[in-house]
Parts: sequence; structure tokens; C-alpha cells
Amino acid sequence: MRDQASTLRNLIQRQPASSNTSRPHARVVTFTSGKGGVGKSNLALNVAVALSQLGARVCVLDANPGLSNIDLLCGLNCYWNLSHVLTGAKSLSEVILKGPEGINILPGTSGLIELADNSHRQSPELCEQIEMLESAYDFLIVDTGAGLQRSSSQFAVAADVTFVVATPEPTAIADAYATLKSWHAEFSICPEVIVNRAESEEQAVQILGRIAQTIELFLRCSAPTGCWVAEDDVVRQAVIARQPFLLLASDCVATKGVRQIAKRLFAGPRSNQSESLIQRLSNRVTERI
Repeated sequence: MRDQASTLRNLIQRQPASSNTSRPHARVVTFTSGKGGVGKSNLALNVAVALSQLGARVCVLDANPGLSNIDLLCGLNCYWNLSHVLTGAKSLSEVILKGPEGINILPGTSGLIELADNSHRQSPELCEQIEMLESAYDFLIVDTGAGLQRSSSQFAVAADVTFVVATPEPTAIADAYATLKSWHAEFSICPEVIVNRAESEEQAVQILGRIAQTIELFLRCSAPTGCWVAEDDVVRQAVIARQPFLLLASDCVATKGVRQIAKRLFAGPRSNQSESLIQRLSNRVTERI
């Protein structure tokens, strides 16, 4: 069977850049966080693997500026990334990596923000390739940087679904709320919070409840229920082994939490966006001018 990167390569090669044919857009799911070290990248990768196992076509966009590590978590080593596509050194299909369980990985996608910022310099051919990327997959999983980085907020607002990852640590909870507070005016629906490394369901529910109450009281908007993933030693072992923990231990407690998130996404509605991801990012830039 042909892998998804080959499918994308064939799409790009046979589709003229000037085509205006309407194509379906992948559902864009962004993972972000208020602070680093909460396991955001690991969750993004493992949810992608779980979605692929459910039968979805999945590409992970590593948009963590300067700290991209999705490839390391998969046992891969990338040199080429989207920045080399922007300079013309490589084509989009040449920098996509084949990951575990049939997922693909596009490194350096924080460069999409640079492309959106410079709309007058955008190559129609490159924009067309990026739009075709969306038609080749069911899900684009975006791993952004942590904290209140501009690129993180742009991907979060442009996504169909956004998760803000926190842990039970008070600093992580406070930073997650600070992120939601900073962005809340730009969202029609408040992003969901994932409590990672929870010691128990009771602890996770309590944290999610406190965050929801604070959001409703001070931000005057309804907060989603949220979800959680349990603390599990297997996760650390998987990082050292450089493979998704979903594959290292298919029945561990962390894996069960991730599968629940993936099942919700898989059963959810397809993207109803009329614009591609690059168009949405460009519009975000225009709105700020």
C-alpha cells in the first residue's frame, strides 16, 4: 500500500497550481499549553497515532518554533523542514516524514505563520501545495509552542478544535488559565483543557471544575467539560525508547485516556471551514493590521 506521503506527492504532481477546484479541508486540531514541560507534544503525537489506528488519515504539523521534537519522539531525525520549502530548497512533499502507524509529520510548520504574515510574497504554487495537504488528510494535528506566543494563538484560533494542556501543578493550572484569559475574546467557543498526568479521575475532575468555574466567573463564558490523561510511568519509558507510548503499552492507563480523546475527535463533525488553514492564518494577520 502507498503511504500517505506518496499520496500527497502524487496529488501535488498532478494538480495544476491554478486549479480552483473546491477540496475538503482536514479537521485542524491544535495542542497548546500555558507553560512547557506538561507533555503537550507527547499527547499530540499519541492522539495522532490513535486516530490513525481508527482509520483516519493523519498528519502532524510540528509548529513549535525552535523546540520541535515530534520527530525525536518517533525515533526519527529530520533535517529538512518547512523553512526549506519557503526558501525553495525543497518541495513540500520532500520534507514530509513517514511516522509510526501510517501518520505523517511535517516539521517546522511555524513557518506557516511567516508565510501568512507576508501575503504579498506568497507563492501561489506553495499555497496550493499547502491547501492540497489538507485535502490529503482527515486530521491535521498541530503541536504549537508553549506560553503566550503569537504563533500559538494564531494556530489555536484558526483550528477547528483547540486543547490547552495542563498538569495538576499549580503553576501549570495558573498558566493554562492565563492563556485562556488572553485568548478568550478571539474564540466563539472556549478551548478545552486536558489535565495530563492526573493522579486520579477525582483529581482531574476537581481541577477541571475549578478552571471551569473561574472561566465562567471572570471571563463570562461557558467552559467545556474538558478531559484528562493519567500519570503513567510508561510515558517516560516511551520517551527514552523514542516511540509513542500508545505502541509501547497498548493497555496502560495513559493510552486509555488518549484513546478516549481520539474517539471523541473521530466521532466529531468534519471540518465545516470554507477556507484553508493558510487562508485562515492570513485572515488573522489581516484582522490585526
